[in-house]
Amino acid sequence: MITTIDALQSLKPNAEWVLRGDVLEWHDSEQTEPTALELSNEVTRLQAVYDSQLYARTRKAKYDLLNQD
Repeated sequence: MITTIDALQSLKPNAEWVLRGDVLEWHDSEQTEPTALELSNEVTRLQAVYDSQLYARTRKAKYDLLNQD
């Protein structure tokens, strides 16, 4: 499951912030804090990307089982 932390790292790499529960404390002076909508949209986007790769993840696991010899 994709989280707000994943979205923050995707949107603002190397930014300085602290997430306490649902409260975001922004400590970065170089990058602007993303809005709640931006974070929500990024969580949705990242989850869609992850979900679209289900087949590939499943196939890799099955191929790994075949290559145990």
